[in-house]
Amino acid sequence: MLANVVRTLRNAAHFGAVTYDAVRTAGLFDAVAPSTLARFALKLAGRPRNPSSIITFHALNSPDKEALVQGGRRFTYRQLDERIDRLASALIGLGVGPGDRVGLMMRNCHEYLECQWATTRASGFTVQIGYRLKPAEVAYILGNAEPRVLVVGPSELEVAREAAALAGFAGRIVPVGPEYEAMIEDADPDAPRPKSPRRGDRDEDHGGVVIYTSGTTGNPKGASRTFKKSLHEPVADFLRQIKIHHDDRHLVVSPLYHSAAPAFVLFILMVGGTIVLLEHGGEEGALAAIAAEKITCSFMVPTVLGRLAATAAAHPGRWDTSSLRWLASGAAPLPTETARRVEAAFGRLLYNFYGATETGLVTLALPGEHTARPGTIGRGLSGNQIRLLGEDGREVAPGEVGELYVRNSMLVAGYHRDRASTEKAMKDGFFSVGDMARVDGDGYYYLADRKTDMVISGGVNIYPLEIEQRLHAHPAVQEAAVIGVPDDEWGESLKAFVVLRPGHAVSADELRAFCKETLANYKSPKFLEFIDVLPRTPTGKVLKRELRTR
Repeated sequence: MLANVVRTLRNAAHFGAVTYDAVRTAGLFDAVAPSTLARFALKLAGRPRNPSSIITFHALNSPDKEALVQGGRRFTYRQLDERIDRLASALIGLGVGPGDRVGLMMRNCHEYLECQWATTRASGFTVQIGYRLKPAEVAYILGNAEPRVLVVGPSELEVAREAAALAGFAGRIVPVGPEYEAMIEDADPDAPRPKSPRRGDRDEDHGGVVIYTSGTTGNPKGASRTFKKSLHEPVADFLRQIKIHHDDRHLVVSPLYHSAAPAFVLFILMVGGTIVLLEHGGEEGALAAIAAEKITCSFMVPTVLGRLAATAAAHPGRWDTSSLRWLASGAAPLPTETARRVEAAFGRLLYNFYGATETGLVTLALPGEHTARPGTIGRGLSGNQIRLLGEDGREVAPGEVGELYVRNSMLVAGYHRDRASTEKAMKDGFFSVGDMARVDGDGYYYLADRKTDMVISGGVNIYPLEIEQRLHAHPAVQEAAVIGVPDDEWGESLKAFVVLRPGHAVSADELRAFCKETLANYKSPKFLEFIDVLPRTPTGKVLKRELRTR
């Protein structure tokens, strides 16, 4: 029976060769019992089809396998599936239906993931709200997204209530704790799911997410993505190349309200792996979790990866990290020196990818490629069309810098209730988030910088990322950020903010001379300021607007 299913999948129009290879590489064909398929079909009869169904699939196929671990709490696939079913019924009872939104504002915890999947089973959209935001910032999101329900962590409850008052939020606020658990306990897991009010398959039937941008340049924009557009060819190609496996144990250290961390959770649960959640604990806590839980993989932002490698190097042999098979870096530019330090600490297992909430996965650099081709974000993943456009709207030649536009089947429809920003980002069906890049003759892409961070000095375009990469290569520098500051003669001049590594010292003149060894003189920072830490978002992006106000 399973052989017939495999042949059917291989020949199906929507299940291409790349997807088939990803599933085969994950070992799923060998791990699935033939009887599971029939029971799964019966279980889902009459229910909306969306990615949350995969948890039900694994609950039927391997019910006692660990699905989710957080501290002392461990959930099998059967336990997790039942909690999600109950919570979905509870949310439906609160009026959540196809296309409706549920706000989530909490730290990394199993409740966060339960709410994401339960909302999806109700055909709703989760609105992911950063737990570090202030009341006015949360109020803006509540007013823009208008969720029916807001689920919040205990430490976020006061801010949420103040934000609700500012926004005139009339929905239900559910704090994580006794009220949340009672809602699950009292719900009927077999309650009927709402039917779509229209005939046919709609995007809303698949559920989805609304993820608000970091807001580094102004009010955040809500990128609305349906799950119907999440499991397409670029994802399958990505999973095939990193060789994801159904026995993977994935450590989550990045915030779940960002787009990348929950995407990797989805990838792991798709193949029946195990998620290990870490709310906090720093680098030593992460290394201890890798050793204790036999972690095989993780996604981390470059800043965290660098600190993890430095901590491991400072304590050789203290933690057993031999179980690691792959690490993925994304969400911010990866300094080449950071990649080298990660390779030295853990081996050649680091993948560097480029993508965005709005575009999905776009490029991937394999282990060793980033250090062999400094700064590369890899080659385009299958299913992507990439254009680099100049100011005149025409494609630039290889080696030249242009604004990166992407077209694929994963593009968001646009920004929630922001038509102007949507139209500004779109060009002939291609989407841009404002990143500048170049491509070499072998098809490898390199980020130049954000378009908004480009500095124009004496009429010359300068991309700070190039200078930052050079500063990171100095042995005394831990991290650096470069901005443009007003200059009466040149229009703008470069200023670098530098964080030194513990126990190291270097002068501003020495760093300028170091830059001039490989960069044109005009790319050497005119001003340097040594600071203790760079201001960053929780997802690792440097808040250059804060540096500009210093």
